[in-house]
Amino acid sequence: MKKLVSMGVVVFWVLWLCCSAFSQEQVVSPLVKDLEAMEKILYGVPQSGSVLARIEKVEKDLIGDTLSGTLMERSQTLKTFILTGTAEEPSLDFKIRAIRLTLRSEPASTGILVSELEELEKLIFGVVSDEPIGVRVDRLYRTCVNPAQVKAFTVKVPRETLVKIALRTSLNSEKNEVGDPVPYEVLEDVQVDGVVVVAKGTRGEGRLTKVRRKGAFGRSGRLQIDFGSIQAVDGTSLPLTLGEKAIQENKALAYAVGASVAGLVVLGPLGAVAGIFVQGDPVKVEEGTEFFVETGEEKEVSGPLLGWTPQEEVVPQASPEESWAIEEVPPATESGTPSEAENPKVEEEISPSEKSLEEEESPVEIEIKPFEEWDGKEGGK
Repeated sequence: MKKLVSMGVVVFWVLWLCCSAFSQEQVVSPLVKDLEAMEKILYGVPQSGSVLARIEKVEKDLIGDTLSGTLMERSQTLKTFILTGTAEEPSLDFKIRAIRLTLRSEPASTGILVSELEELEKLIFGVVSDEPIGVRVDRLYRTCVNPAQVKAFTVKVPRETLVKIALRTSLNSEKNEVGDPVPYEVLEDVQVDGVVVVAKGTRGEGRLTKVRRKGAFGRSGRLQIDFGSIQAVDGTSLPLTLGEKAIQENKALAYAVGASVAGLVVLGPLGAVAGIFVQGDPVKVEEGTEFFVETGEEKEVSGPLLGWTPQEEVVPQASPEESWAIEEVPPATESGTPSEAENPKVEEEISPSEKSLEEEESPVEIEIKPFEEWDGKEGGK
């Protein structure tokens, strides 16, 4: 009996400690997570010690002094400065990634940002600064990166980069025919080194290359799909296939999706083929079905760096005097608007912006029949 009571007491205290620890973790979790994310950028790994001491260290390393306000206010200020940025100013994280992409440099092997800054400062300026990290990063950013070109960072999209898509049509092995189009849509931004290479919502179109009806002796129906290629943000064509990485992802999602080796042989090396199988029944694939495919080739793509979009009206690196001169409003006519003679470039300045706006609002262009270049015989029923 005494043993049971003792065990009960032990279990009670264990449960109480676990609940207490869980409760504390829930309270400090957002603050600690933000702090760890900031420390990983600055030092490579989260630091140890009390939250207050760690925040003070970040403040002193970043700006050379400690901030005023409550702990949460100081943490939020650091988060904005390091992680999120504002509409007018990109974050420290964004600036660092932009510098690396512009100079084609790699993070320091130690993971410590100061070491990386020393190497870059020696390369660019010839001397190493002893100023706070924030000042040093900002100087490198404004020296090396043109904010107007942050939408054009070029990266290599590796072969086997995963792309999550959803079908925009339903399929049925008893109704569809070889050659039927298979439209699909990208569900998530595809990123490489923080650069968006394929935007969410981009549409593509494949086609059915083989259709097998269900048959006697339990023979299942079969559909074989060639997903063709998808357009990257800069218009580069990225061929899609269903390789081992995509198959593993689909297995994790319990999707009945597999690669058809025979299909690849029939279609030749340019055929990006995926087979969808259902044993003993006709294949029925509902519209909206989601699964993974992957890129079939390594290609270079230019795209925007995530984290900040510069305001179009802001002129990069312009002094206050230059900004006022640029933004000066031409004299008004009697109708209250600048005349064409006094401001002949108004139409030229407006048209490109209107054109870019129209391009952004218009649907992504898709090659409706991108299959004419494919070699090899087409599959039959």
